[in-house]
Amino acid sequence: MKRFLILFLALVFIFSFTKKTLAVSALDLKIYPPVAYLSVKPGAGINHQIKVKNDGLYTLEITPVLVNFHGDDKTGLAILEQKSDFLYLNLDGDANKWGKSFLIKPGEEKPLNFVIALPSEAEYREYYLSILFQAKQLSYSSVATDNTVISAVVASNVILLVSADDQNRGELSIEQFFLPKIADSFMGFSFSALVKNIGTNAKPIEGHIKVSHWPDQNVETYELYPDMVLAGNKRLVRAMSEEDLQTLEKMEEAKEVTIANGENYEAQKASFINEKLRSKFFYKKGFLIGAYDLELKVGDDFLQKRIIVLPFSVLFIALFLPFLYWLFLVFKKSFKKPPID
Repeated sequence: MKRFLILFLALVFIFSFTKKTLAVSALDLKIYPPVAYLSVKPGAGINHQIKVKNDGLYTLEITPVLVNFHGDDKTGLAILEQKSDFLYLNLDGDANKWGKSFLIKPGEEKPLNFVIALPSEAEYREYYLSILFQAKQLSYSSVATDNTVISAVVASNVILLVSADDQNRGELSIEQFFLPKIADSFMGFSFSALVKNIGTNAKPIEGHIKVSHWPDQNVETYELYPDMVLAGNKRLVRAMSEEDLQTLEKMEEAKEVTIANGENYEAQKASFINEKLRSKFFYKKGFLIGAYDLELKVGDDFLQKRIIVLPFSVLFIALFLPFLYWLFLVFKKSFKKPPID
């Protein structure tokens, strides 16, 4: 868990680093938290605070809107829907504030209090809600005369579990383990895995992928990243090899030295994670030959597959060479000039 704590903090940095480098000076709206996991019992209520900050140059007109969202069944990307019929989440507990605009000045940060109050007969289930902040630039300079209006939409997603207790009823199963049956020794092979949440609420991915080859005693291990999978949704697992995680730990230990040398440590770490954390894996360790066993473990689900790796390209050439030689002789004979009498 220590490794993934380091990895998680690094990914949080990547998000903020990207936001800074791509910031638009005219319109730069930040929302915190971007995602919240909440649990409420029927008949009870809670407050949920969202901070909205204007880091841009102009006053912004903000309009809050509530819609549902669902996952894309592959990357976990939130797909926004057109509306929401969830009536129990409101700004300051007032349902009339949805769709009503407010202003936020440059440099200003506004804490917004959203109230979730459930009736006692509320259905036990998980809701996927997205609080959208539609931002429009207000400019009182000469720019206002232009026809172009700069606008944007920023979302803060809420995964709300309505339940009598806090028990996690998510259950992950292996949907597919993509692996070819045969591969070429000189080419290596690729593999990936898709998991599905057959439970009733969101659950993080836990587990590993191991690659072993008899009689080699070394086992290549990929630790799965704890991405959240929504109930009823699918997601490709992401992972990083044990070797790469060790490298990341060493980078963290040498952080002070790297900074002292005038190097951009955070940029180096962000680049490393972007490169190494992936959902499609490629295995190529020298010359591969024989049977390779791949073990996929996700929660309590387990699946093992085998791939046969042989030098098929060499075998193909070896089998094809006699035919090529025969073809050469045929052409040579056909182009040979007849003897002159």
